[in-house]
Amino acid sequence: MRMGLIPEGVREWIILRSGRFPLPLFDVMGAMLLSRAVMAGVHFGVFDVLAGGPTAAEELARQTRTDSHGMALLLDALVSCGYLEKQGAHYRNSRLSQRWLLSESRQTLTNFVRYNYDQWEWTSHLESFIERGEARDIHQKLDAPRWRNYLLGLRDVATLSADELVSKLKFEKPPASLLDVGAGHCQYAISMCHRHPNLQVTVVDLESAVHIGQELVSKAGLSHRFTFRPGSITEAALGENHDIAFLFNVAHHLDEETNRLALQRIYLALAPGGRLVIWESFREEREKQMGDQLGSLLALFFGLVSRRQAYEFGQVAGWARQVGFGGIRRRKLRTAPFASLLVATK
Repeated sequence: MRMGLIPEGVREWIILRSGRFPLPLFDVMGAMLLSRAVMAGVHFGVFDVLAGGPTAAEELARQTRTDSHGMALLLDALVSCGYLEKQGAHYRNSRLSQRWLLSESRQTLTNFVRYNYDQWEWTSHLESFIERGEARDIHQKLDAPRWRNYLLGLRDVATLSADELVSKLKFEKPPASLLDVGAGHCQYAISMCHRHPNLQVTVVDLESAVHIGQELVSKAGLSHRFTFRPGSITEAALGENHDIAFLFNVAHHLDEETNRLALQRIYLALAPGGRLVIWESFREEREKQMGDQLGSLLALFFGLVSRRQAYEFGQVAGWARQVGFGGIRRRKLRTAPFASLLVATK
């Protein structure tokens, strides 16, 4: 998947194809301002206010307690970027913002947008990481408010694909026990519980994440079906005879040795015939990596925040085989084209 300019008309298309367009201007400043404008719109509640109906700029400024001139400039920028529409003096949400940027929407991305204020700060240290190898090590340094931003933001993303992901996992008989390692927000396990009414879930994650996971599970009315075990993936008790184990968006925060150890411990915790499911933004195989723009940028980001990287599907599959898993296959989801599943059997 790639990001970039969308030409409007044949002339602009020719200019882009010719190589004469100064693309770094867009890559550096345009993308930055677009990102920050959307973040500001969410931060000030613009989209939620406009959910009540078309509103003039001065009234929006009054309701959001902002400067009228600054708000007017923000609104016009959001119109040009497709997030708002304007009719006369009034602004209203576009279909894009109605679908993704209303706080009360089931598939809202507002928490993820807010979480980007933290990611913005992390990326400001990119040069230090490249020069001196000083990664942010976010899982050890986040305070309680930032843990909440982090997990609620990731939950927004998980909500987009959780139902489809769960529907892809077919069983001869309903699973009775799920081990969810690094579960964080628990959204995938919650969806599994909705699909399998007798399922019991064991969650293993760092203590700061467990507190938020417990809160979200309680809000879902499922506390009686979840057991939380705070601790690291290499030390916490995982239990035994689980029918299925999730390792979702964890591998890219671990080095190869820790990944192998985690897979070995999960293998031992599964019942015979138990299933391993890994969910990752796998990087393209090495010969294709230079064309994998999003994968390469994510690998850089994971290096910055954890001193790790995105791994190839073949790498992770190899580790799984080494500890005894078989029947390894890859599954893609329509709702999350940037990631895929690795499914294996004990």
